[in-house]
Amino acid sequence: MRLKPLFLFLLLFLSFSCSPQQKQVQTLEGNPVETTAYFSPRGGCREAVIDLINHSKRSIDVAIYSFTDRKIARALIRAHDRGVKVRVIIDYGNGKSRYCVGPLLEKAGIPVRYKRGSGGGLMHNKYAIYDGKVLSTGSFNWTANANRRNDENLVVIRNDSHLVELYQKNFNKLWKLARLTN
Repeated sequence: MRLKPLFLFLLLFLSFSCSPQQKQVQTLEGNPVETTAYFSPRGGCREAVIDLINHSKRSIDVAIYSFTDRKIARALIRAHDRGVKVRVIIDYGNGKSRYCVGPLLEKAGIPVRYKRGSGGGLMHNKYAIYDGKVLSTGSFNWTANANRRNDENLVVIRNDSHLVELYQKNFNKLWKLARLTN
């Protein structure tokens, strides 16, 4: 049986555009540290972030350069509505974009702050801390383009309390320096 060229092209395209997640578990100080990597476009980055948000019980702290993805914003609003403490820091310049979801989050009662980078640069972080236990980080901006078009990555790290603590300290520092309004 001979396959049509279009079918072969589609099969190859799908196998390269939907990169599967890569998962690894190692033991650190007696705890199993789990890392999972996702790659966009269409490699599960957005879905992983939404899943982490949906499973958070107490807190979500987000430091993100660009945030225009309304699906992720709605997941944060649902988390806030169920009693999860949500705080978001967005880059000051990106916060001025008409597509930025900062105002949508603020309207829902979520505290949002806007931060310029140190020395006049960018607040270029892209991480979130969930319940003080799970960290997501990488190049993945929370935008539709990052999900559909860009080559980006997201790493989810569980059970590395030292690393999460370092990111939490950084977030708390940025939170104090960030502005309430854009």
